[in-house]
Amino acid sequence: MLLTAGALRVAPLQGEMTLSFLGRIADGYGLTVRSLLSSVTEVAGQQGVVGALQGDSEVFLNAAARDRVAALCRVPHVGLRRALPTWTREEPPGPSKERPTARFRNGVETVAAWGPACPGCVAARTGRVAPARVYLAAHQRVCPRHRCWLMGVPGIEGRVVGLAGCPEVVQAQADHRRLMRRSPVAASAFQVAEAVTAWWWAQVWPEERLWAMRLEAAMPAGEDPQRWRILARDLVTYPETVALAALLASRVWRLRVAAGGGGHLPYRLADVPCVPSELGGTLGS
Repeated sequence: MLLTAGALRVAPLQGEMTLSFLGRIADGYGLTVRSLLSSVTEVAGQQGVVGALQGDSEVFLNAAARDRVAALCRVPHVGLRRALPTWTREEPPGPSKERPTARFRNGVETVAAWGPACPGCVAARTGRVAPARVYLAAHQRVCPRHRCWLMGVPGIEGRVVGLAGCPEVVQAQADHRRLMRRSPVAASAFQVAEAVTAWWWAQVWPEERLWAMRLEAAMPAGEDPQRWRILARDLVTYPETVALAALLASRVWRLRVAAGGGGHLPYRLADVPCVPSELGGTLGS
């Protein structure tokens, strides 16, 4: 009855995780997502759900299961395929192609980076305040409209952190997106920059004040300070990571470093004295 009725139309959010979308459908029918999947995959009293549902799970559906979900949510396949990045990414094997099958995948090895969808944007899009999870690239962590950081936290839905006290974090995402448009090496430069700022974060710098102030400004009321320091690293270091990535992606700067090293790969900062000075200028220190 549930599958044939299609009484509720539930549209996906752009970039939404398939499991999050199914969770919103289930909520509309007063079900758990596991119960919904049992119904979607049921044939002759047997369900085709494989794997364990965990806090970092994503679900993959075969074609037969996708047909049932499309009928249930009353959204054409083309719309689901356009909005949901993993809608057709994997065909979990079942006893036959005609039998609907769902498979849970867990962990960073198989599930791409994700975080909570901005609640304000979800409410504007759906007319309801409901939690949702979306895939987030490194340059999509900030909702500029509602000025919040969309923080993925392993094992839970994630955290939405207000950035009223950290306008530089909002600006950093605009800079990051501009860098992504202009430089073909921006993504790899950002990965290197993240590794560098993560190492800086792990050090003890008694004279450093900016990150400490940003950490405190973004901390939600009632949060444990020690836990928050672990969770907030990427947020706190984001402006400096973007600035460093822009420097690393600069062809002019890379040529200057090569010239300073005499055309050889430098092994020490002393080999390229321009690096510390330009880093200091870029990061304002």
